Amino acid sequence: MIIGSLSSLAVGKVLGTPWTSMEAEIFAIDVVGLLALIYLTLKSDRFWPIWATAFQLLAVTIHTAVMMAPEITPWAFATGAVFWAYPMLLALAIGSSEHEPFARRRKIESG
Repeated sequence: MIIGSLSSLAVGKVLGTPWTSMEAEIFAIDVVGLLALIYLTLKSDRFWPIWATAFQLLAVTIHTAVMMAPEITPWAFATGAVFWAYPMLLALAIGSSEHEPFARRRKIESG
């Protein structure tokens, strides 16, 4: 997720992406992120990768919708594309906090 975010930021800076139109490079980064999350979901026994994959799939779907219907307003695209990053990060944070070593440490610290 960090690599995807930094890659998107770098592509945006280099290309001067206004974040209001579909960019093939950003779409490619999101698809690679989706494939990585699918792989993680298949290998993991945790719930959070499933949720993160679903949110990333929604972000990729928004890109696809704009490719199919370019008349979608730029504001709707920009808002929709960015919105799904927050629930994905929330799933990661909850999953990390519920991971066994962290949960055990919290239990010991709380007495």
